[in-house]
Amino acid sequence: MLKITNLSKGYGDRLLFSNISFTANRGDRIALIGANGSGKSTLMQIISGVVNSDSGQITLNKNLVISYLEQEILTSDNQTLIADLLEEPSDIISLRKELIDIHNNLAETSNYAENNVLLTRLGEINNLLETYDEKYSEHEAKAILSGLGFKEGDFYRPVKEFSGGWVMKAALGKILFSKPDVLLLDEPTNHLDLDATIWFEKYLLHFNGIIIVTSHDRAFLNSVATKILAIEPREVTIQNGSYDDYIKLRESTLITKQATAKRVEKHIEKQMEFVERFRSKASKARQVQSRLKALGKIETVDIPRITKKIRYSFPQPPRSGYDVIKLENIHKSYSENLVLNQVNLSLNRGDKIALVGPNGAGKSTILKVLAGVIPFDNGTRNLGMNVVSGYYAQHLLELLNVNNTLIQELQESSKTQKTQNLRNILGGFLFSGDDINKKISVLSGGEKARIALAKLLLQPINLLFLDEPTNHLDIASREILTDALSDYEGTLCFITHDRMLIKEVANKIISIENGTPTVFEGNYESYLTSLDVNKSKLKSAEGLKRPRKPSSSEKIAKQKLQTQKKIISKRIKLIESELSTTDSHIKKVESMFVNPANFDTQEQLKESAKQHKTLQKQAANLLAEWGDLSDQLETLKIDT
Repeated sequence: MLKITNLSKGYGDRLLFSNISFTANRGDRIALIGANGSGKSTLMQIISGVVNSDSGQITLNKNLVISYLEQEILTSDNQTLIADLLEEPSDIISLRKELIDIHNNLAETSNYAENNVLLTRLGEINNLLETYDEKYSEHEAKAILSGLGFKEGDFYRPVKEFSGGWVMKAALGKILFSKPDVLLLDEPTNHLDLDATIWFEKYLLHFNGIIIVTSHDRAFLNSVATKILAIEPREVTIQNGSYDDYIKLRESTLITKQATAKRVEKHIEKQMEFVERFRSKASKARQVQSRLKALGKIETVDIPRITKKIRYSFPQPPRSGYDVIKLENIHKSYSENLVLNQVNLSLNRGDKIALVGPNGAGKSTILKVLAGVIPFDNGTRNLGMNVVSGYYAQHLLELLNVNNTLIQELQESSKTQKTQNLRNILGGFLFSGDDINKKISVLSGGEKARIALAKLLLQPINLLFLDEPTNHLDIASREILTDALSDYEGTLCFITHDRMLIKEVANKIISIENGTPTVFEGNYESYLTSLDVNKSKLKSAEGLKRPRKPSSSEKIAKQKLQTQKKIISKRIKLIESELSTTDSHIKKVESMFVNPANFDTQEQLKESAKQHKTLQKQAANLLAEWGDLSDQLETLKIDT
């Protein structure tokens, strides 16, 4: 159990949150939500012990283990990926060292009382290590890495060779493998593609500890969360259910609060009429004071702001021809790595296309070729009649003029637009009041992203390419972007791992696998349905396909592989038999260690300790050979 009582935190004059109280038990999956800068990450840091609170208390069950995944992780780790995951904690390393010391002492000491203590401790350590080895297997480590999108060839690469996004995945994998009691996850899906996100959701649904997670992915929160902890201006609320459940209740609460606020306002007005009317009359002085005192005790009702759907007044883009852009026989390589090979693809007027597929499949390369921002090796890229294109990626944030105010930045992009319309557009992107006079230099990453998107949509373009436009955006900002793209009247092609954006905007899906695009007509739901149908057809067809008759050379090659498999399988069985015998001898010797009375002399005890050491070494060598041969056999099975 994790119990938070009256937790408060601020920096200088700025209060992030105050008097947060909640209790979390095993099986609770709490989504921590709030605007950027509301204190979500700080709350996680306080729970993990990285940051101290100003006041309040955190109560944990004894021996509760907490793991915290931060948004940014730096590494220069020389270890391989799999070794990094399998790295044992300090307490287990200490136990293994202690075990070696005990064996050495048993072989050297002649004190029966001391031996008895050592043997008792040896048994305890063996039980602890056996439990640990059963809980944390290499097989499970590899399964977690595969689920997060790593290939088998990645397992033995040094962690420092991976890019930032993959390092974050590795850190997530290490935390999941460690099986903590409490998982603190700060934006864990930022670097996951759709397949990895879906796998991660399933993993969390079966996690039996406590989860506290922040995410800007609404679909992810709806799938995972059992509770919502919302940090809002002037209040913190906790509610059972999904994110959508929270939004529905919040809207209902807002209506109630608005009605209550009106009643309170009318009551105050009525009482103030009496006060103003009789303030100067001595006979009514006592009643006037009584009512003023009562008014002072009335609590006003704060009405939280909610994001409503906004209609945008962006410039009408020029009408393009029906054929907007066409790629023919496109080849693209990076050094020796062939990414695109004879790619053919067409986009038509009115398409709103989501490019989907695993990381590394070639989505960004195809998008950049379509957008004309990178060259290609061979093939042709043809724009249709009257097509004007625009491209959004994270680098646009660096091109903003840091000396401009928000309104100035938009005015420079669209000199024909009236100031009031620009103000309305800024309001639609969650910039209101004096915000429009803020300098670009003081904006957060998410705020800069909103301004860059607003600037792009102000241009009279009819073909828009977006590469991960939801990065750095909170849920409210993502909803604003979804509204804007739904209203956009041009042709759109985008990459995102935000399923809500795909569901609500895309009318066509293009799946990219190994650089090859496959077009699915219809929305994201119909795409998912077609995948399920294709899988069923594939299974049905497997029994109907007649295998091609192999040639004589193929038969000979297959016979050689079969012979190799038999030889290796035979050796594996022999090793397994030897391992079983060796393990039996080890257990027999260890059972004698339990009671020093089993040994007549000190020399017998020393001899048994040496024998135990020899047997363990034999077992380790056999196990290593068994692992190598098993890997070889697995490779041969794949080849055949």
